[in-house]
Amino acid sequence: MARQSWVQCRHTGELIPKDEYYSSQESDAPYVMGDIDPYQSMIDGSMIQGRRQHREHLRQHGCIEVGNEKLTPKKPTAPSRDEIRRDLHSVMTGMGL
Repeated sequence: MARQSWVQCRHTGELIPKDEYYSSQESDAPYVMGDIDPYQSMIDGSMIQGRRQHREHLRQHGCIEVGNEKLTPKKPTAPSRDEIRRDLHSVMTGMGL
C-alpha cells in the first residue's frame, strides 16, 4: 500500500488526501507578476532597476530580448531557369544520358 499525505480542512476539520485538497483550491484571481531584480547592463554597465527601465534601455541601444522578437516568414523563391537546367543536366549526366 502506497503512503499518502493528508490535510485537515480548515472549515470542516475532516482529513482530505493532499492531492485532492490542493487540486480543489483553484483560484480565479489574476496573477500579478512582480518587478525584476536590479541587474547590471551588459551593454554599458549601468544598473537597470525595473521592467520599464529595462525596456527603455533595450530600445535606446537597438537591442531585443532573445525569444521575444517578431519573426517575419521569408517568401520562398522559385529557382531560376538556369538553376533548373543545371540540375537537370547534372542528373542526366549522372545517369549516363
